[in-house]
Amino acid sequence: MKAYETYSSEVRVYKDRISGTTVRQLTGYLCHSFHTYFTNNGWWDQNRRLLFCSDRGNAANLFSIEIETGEISRLTDFQPGDRTQVYFVNDVNPKRPEVYFIRDRKLYALDLLTLEQSHLYDAPAGFLMSVGLCGAEGRYIYVVLTEDLSDRVYADLNASYVGMRETFEAKPDCRILRVDTERATAEELWQENCWIGHANPSPTRSNLLTFCHEGPWNLVDQRMWVLDTNTGKAERLRPRRMEEEQIGHEYWYQDGVRIGYQVHKPGLGSYFGVIDYDGKNEYEAPCVPFPSPDHIHSNDFDLIVSDSGNSIKLYRYNGVDFDEARVLCMHDGSFFYQSHHPHPRFTADGKQVLFNSNVSGYCNLYLADVPQDVAALPKVER
Repeated sequence: MKAYETYSSEVRVYKDRISGTTVRQLTGYLCHSFHTYFTNNGWWDQNRRLLFCSDRGNAANLFSIEIETGEISRLTDFQPGDRTQVYFVNDVNPKRPEVYFIRDRKLYALDLLTLEQSHLYDAPAGFLMSVGLCGAEGRYIYVVLTEDLSDRVYADLNASYVGMRETFEAKPDCRILRVDTERATAEELWQENCWIGHANPSPTRSNLLTFCHEGPWNLVDQRMWVLDTNTGKAERLRPRRMEEEQIGHEYWYQDGVRIGYQVHKPGLGSYFGVIDYDGKNEYEAPCVPFPSPDHIHSNDFDLIVSDSGNSIKLYRYNGVDFDEARVLCMHDGSFFYQSHHPHPRFTADGKQVLFNSNVSGYCNLYLADVPQDVAALPKVER
């Protein structure tokens, strides 16, 4: 693999002060380094390497770390002081070593072996572009175009969601596009005057993706939707059933058929939910209430991870509901800036949890080992 620059290992291994869990701090440079959103799979090279973003050297660039040795490689060459906004998707193509990023309203592909960049698509005038996750077939990238409201709405969603309600109420023109990585062409799949976000393709079914109506959870009419790219039809998934019910943080299970989510029911507490893409086999089980903000992830319904509060927590399903939350480790980080959220994510084998933390003053990446006996971990004190 080529690299513009390499860094020797910054790995620090320690035992968590509360649980005793073995944690590996993967990065330690005096700048912010982070993995992207928990729905984005940054693992590649048969899970031996992990992509991450870092602003070391006063420039936002994409990096890769070899987990066994800790060696870090810089994969893009944006220069110090360059303030052009760049969004690294860090969702690796499932069929080849390629990843995607958005810079100056343009979508690019990056070959992870040669570092060659290919221009795929330009957002039209008056629109901003986001997401950019790869479908199961490896050919298509899905992006969301959002009407540029900057002339009438002040928003800085990365900084504690400033302007979120105003953007929601403005009902921007939003569109979901499928970009062909082989032909560099784009096809519009969905349009509505409603703020759309989180277009997530199924990891196994090439014609399916979920998207959401974005905004304050207690105000959104219908959070989750499933779009069939073959028919162009979108169907509601798990409709709201009571006023002020809050649903969100949906994600695909590994099987690409089931979708996990969380729901807060007024007066009834917090639940973890699972539902098939066609609306069948819905099941919601109560769990201990957790404060917001929080993010959840799992490979299935058996064990769920959350970052609420100041710890990384595990919730084990016992066949009826979820056992009391257990502390895997402390993250002790803040939720002020979007890229510094812990965003925990299980590894594919379920043996570790990847997360961010800015407890050191700079955001860094961490890997925590998941014990075989989750019940042996300490309970969360409330």
